[in-house]
Amino acid sequence: MKKIFILLFILSFIQVHAQNNVYSCNASKSPKHQLKSNTLPLNYIQETEKYDVIYYELDLTANNMNTNLSGSVKMTAIATQDIDTIVFELFPSYTINYVLINQEIANYSWRNTGVHCKVNLKKGEKFTITTNYKGKSPNKSTNPLGGAGYTQKKATAWNKNVSWTLSEPFSAYEWFPCKQSLSDKIDSVTFKITVPDSCMAGSNGVLQKITPLPNNVRCFEWKHKKPIDYYLISMSVANYTDYSIYAHPKNSDSILIQNYVYPNALKSSKDLIDNTSKFMEYYSEIFTLYPFHQEKYGHCMAPINGGMEHQTMTTLGYFDNELVAHELAHQWWGDHVTCGSWSDIWLNEGFATYSEYLMLEKLFPGNEKAKLSNIHNSVLSVTNGSTWVKDSLNEKNIFSRKLVYDKGAAIIHTLRYMINNDLIFFQALQNFQTEFAFRTATASDFKKSVEKTTGINLTAFFNQWYYGHGYPTYAAKISRKSDNSSELLVSQKGSSPSNTPLFTNPIDILVSRMTKSDTLMRVNIQENPQKISFSAEIGLKDVIEIDPFNFIVNRTEQFTNQIDTINESILIYPNPSQNFINIELKNSMSATVKLFSMDGKIVLEKSFSKETQLDIHRQTAGNYLLIIENDGTIFEKKITKN
Repeated sequence: MKKIFILLFILSFIQVHAQNNVYSCNASKSPKHQLKSNTLPLNYIQETEKYDVIYYELDLTANNMNTNLSGSVKMTAIATQDIDTIVFELFPSYTINYVLINQEIANYSWRNTGVHCKVNLKKGEKFTITTNYKGKSPNKSTNPLGGAGYTQKKATAWNKNVSWTLSEPFSAYEWFPCKQSLSDKIDSVTFKITVPDSCMAGSNGVLQKITPLPNNVRCFEWKHKKPIDYYLISMSVANYTDYSIYAHPKNSDSILIQNYVYPNALKSSKDLIDNTSKFMEYYSEIFTLYPFHQEKYGHCMAPINGGMEHQTMTTLGYFDNELVAHELAHQWWGDHVTCGSWSDIWLNEGFATYSEYLMLEKLFPGNEKAKLSNIHNSVLSVTNGSTWVKDSLNEKNIFSRKLVYDKGAAIIHTLRYMINNDLIFFQALQNFQTEFAFRTATASDFKKSVEKTTGINLTAFFNQWYYGHGYPTYAAKISRKSDNSSELLVSQKGSSPSNTPLFTNPIDILVSRMTKSDTLMRVNIQENPQKISFSAEIGLKDVIEIDPFNFIVNRTEQFTNQIDTINESILIYPNPSQNFINIELKNSMSATVKLFSMDGKIVLEKSFSKETQLDIHRQTAGNYLLIIENDGTIFEKKITKN
């Protein structure tokens, strides 16, 4: 097989920096039923934006046999303007026993899912709202727009009953009184969960204590001291066993990985759980140190088809390398830095999906190729639609496997290719994580951050691949001229031409050359078709393959290579041959013949008229390239010496 060399043509018109213009469901958030956000009307939502939540203290009683809840939730907040009415959310299937504002009984009214309390608060004033309530969480029949916030089900494979929360994107209000706003991260959370003493309860942060209580129950108290978004607060209740391990990232203390696993599932899951430490060590190297290293990471099992990246303690249905890696990556991409709007869910899901690829590339080399191929095939099945989510109230769009997860991951791979330097690529990811640590960010924020690190203008890239639709289908051909110079012509058709007619990212093209080894060229596309001329010294021959390493989501058409020949006027025999090659020109003409070895050296050269014979008996056995030139016309033929 020929050795492939990389030829980078650093020409002003093909500079990357000149741009201006199988595992399909392993990480699905499931079950999910809601199609719309919370039912608060816009004017109620505006009321919730008049304060910032800084602390939640949840004190709830739950079990693993149903979705009954009872207890109190205390919300501490700061008024961002003068307020006469506080509004928060709670689904009306519950009964509110009382509401306290700053420890005083408050009058409230319940309008749809919004709880309204009259107050007299000044801008900058700190206050608390304590809601004592009880009831059964809604399900699909009682809340057609939701029903996934708090669920009870049997994990049939393990014969275990489990109750668990899953609030993303709009279901937190189905199980606790809250404010559902991505931009309002809570500074810290305390969660006290009282459960039957046959059960354990997992949640965010560090387990402070387990307190035995009368009537065969006990209280698990968890404390999380880092900023957290509303939908990442969680609890899971079941008959678990605690299997804890540690990760050892470079330049860091050991990090606890605390796993609440069904006892009869531990033996078969142990090796996969143990891999979590390797994934954390690698991600800590390429993304920044695990953001919650002072507390823990962990898993709670629940009967879901995939996982949910609850901050510091993922809920997941089973242990699998790609699933575990995906949800762990969310601790950076989604938890440490959270998407600023559901339209920009790519910052969560695209990066977590691509992190699966990175994990395979590093720890299971060779397996990443099939992963990338599966991702690209998934994207190619959708000719329209963008990774940016236009309808951010539509959960089907938010969690689109093909557009958000897979195309989102493919976009990142293309960005890595465009940067063309892994040190800079990973530095850009680290800089973004540092710049937006414990905050929210949009895709626009990410774009600006990467541009600062790389110096590359990414406007065209984001317009075409993130906001744009579809993918390109490429075609390429080489035209040879009489003076042996050549022209490479690259054309493309967008799968959604009315939305995105042109993709101007660079593209790799593998070509053969007249006297040298096959060469990989990186060509920037700025127009359609893109024409690039090459001198005779370059000696381009044929297009072999477009994007041979699968950096770009694309299809290709059949290659067309145009080489002027006089093969109908020439007879060459025998081939293969051991001693002599005969050449006969059917028409009376003069020509020059050259025989090249495959390393590009001229072995024989002679001029002749009508016919000639080449003596090759002294040449080493193997393949050679025969080139006949006559009046600017070229004929070429591969010759084999036996």
